[in-house]
Amino acid sequence: SLQTPAGDDNWQMLLRTELTNLELGASDVVIALPAWVDLALELLGIPVPEPPDYPECLHHLLHRKVWKSTLQEVRSILAAGEFSKVFIKPAFGAKGFSGMVVTGPVDDMLEMLLDVSIFPSLGPALQVHCSEVIDMNSEYAVYVVRGNIRATCHYMCKNSTCRCPAGEKAAAGEDPKELDRAVVEEAVRLLAESDDSRALTGYRADFALVSRNGGETFETALVEVNDGYVAGRYDGMAVADYTDMIISRFAALQSTSMSSMA
Repeated sequence: SLQTPAGDDNWQMLLRTELTNLELGASDVVIALPAWVDLALELLGIPVPEPPDYPECLHHLLHRKVWKSTLQEVRSILAAGEFSKVFIKPAFGAKGFSGMVVTGPVDDMLEMLLDVSIFPSLGPALQVHCSEVIDMNSEYAVYVVRGNIRATCHYMCKNSTCRCPAGEKAAAGEDPKELDRAVVEEAVRLLAESDDSRALTGYRADFALVSRNGGETFETALVEVNDGYVAGRYDGMAVADYTDMIISRFAALQSTSMSSMA
């Protein structure tokens, strides 16, 4: 296992040295924090892929407004009252911060992200994905390897409000709500057929139930798509399948290395 301290200010230099000493090779697979894996890809001459997040072919499954912006522009729209709250997350590379909801007119956490004296690698020009905030319920991670669904895992269960079979509402006699399997399978098919995502041989697609009409009805919505080479594993995903997902995705990335194209 890698020995570089995760919290060290000089982790990049330390990790480069460690990987070099380990003689990192083109056939190696690296499993670590996303930023660490991206650094390993750079050392191998493999272009770091743009996060899939919200594929164009699946926009009709988002069921909410999603757009790209900057931290400064988010501050401006909140101050102007265009949105009372917005979900934001980094748009490129390994995540510089975890996705979060920021609220207007002034959000203290957003102000910290804008302050380069606190977060030198972020700042006002940082590009972010923005999403309007809607009522999401019962979130599921769908793991896919080479176009086949390997596992569907329920995560972040809010027992008091979740509509899953194990939630309090089901225990009280209300009918549990499930993902629309047809929607999930359509998403997997479209990703396999799209030119933009065909190389995404392993990934985790997150879905949630979105309440409509005051909670009377629910529809299945795409939350986001996570690239398999850095996607986390939830309970219910077999280790063998998870490993297969990472290896499959790494193989696709290795085929884009500068040496393989020379």
